[in-house]
Amino acid sequence: MPRTMTAEGFEAVADLFAVLADSSRLTILYLLKQGPAFVSQVVQKTGLKQSNVSKHLSVLYDAGLLGRERSGNQIRYFVADPLVFELCTLVCQKLHRDAASQAQVLRKVAG
Repeated sequence: MPRTMTAEGFEAVADLFAVLADSSRLTILYLLKQGPAFVSQVVQKTGLKQSNVSKHLSVLYDAGLLGRERSGNQIRYFVADPLVFELCTLVCQKLHRDAASQAQVLRKVAG
């Protein structure tokens, strides 16, 4: 992150985190990490309703995280910015550290 951040910059970061703050969107991202998929395939593999999948795909596309290409009357989505997975890895590492610290505290309290 730059040393100085404008209000607009913070707003843009907050907007991206808002996009990623939905577990269904993260599920879709990780599904598409395996390779491009048509909307119907995303619906089938996630178990989400088609209308919800379409909405989430649109949000991810508008955020620049997904790309799409038309094939006949179907649209295939793919990960356009794999950097998002590095961010998810960092968050997961923090959650694991927090869980380990909490477990250590609980062991001391119980012991």
